[in-house]
Amino acid sequence: MRTPCAFMASLVVAFVVLSVLADRSVSTQRIASGTVAEMHAGEWMLVANEGMRLPVALQQKTAYEGSPAALTAGSRVTVWYRLVAERRPVADKVRIHDDASTP
Repeated sequence: MRTPCAFMASLVVAFVVLSVLADRSVSTQRIASGTVAEMHAGEWMLVANEGMRLPVALQQKTAYEGSPAALTAGSRVTVWYRLVAERRPVADKVRIHDDASTP
């Protein structure tokens, strides 16, 4: 009778430990620079460069450096984002670069 209880307890402990380990990677902030290939105002944008196509969700909490009105397809941007339990990575901050500057 002890074996099934010990087995169930070890499964619960393993699940909790794996959840904690998986959650650590969620909070890591990442950075990507590129050109906005596709823009859906207030919802999401597609940031692309030579080796990457990154769809990023925009939220009300997303901070912008530069004018958000200037954020259109073809804009050069740097995006600070996190992987969370959503369909797309979520942008914490978006820096819109002038045409003359580089990210």
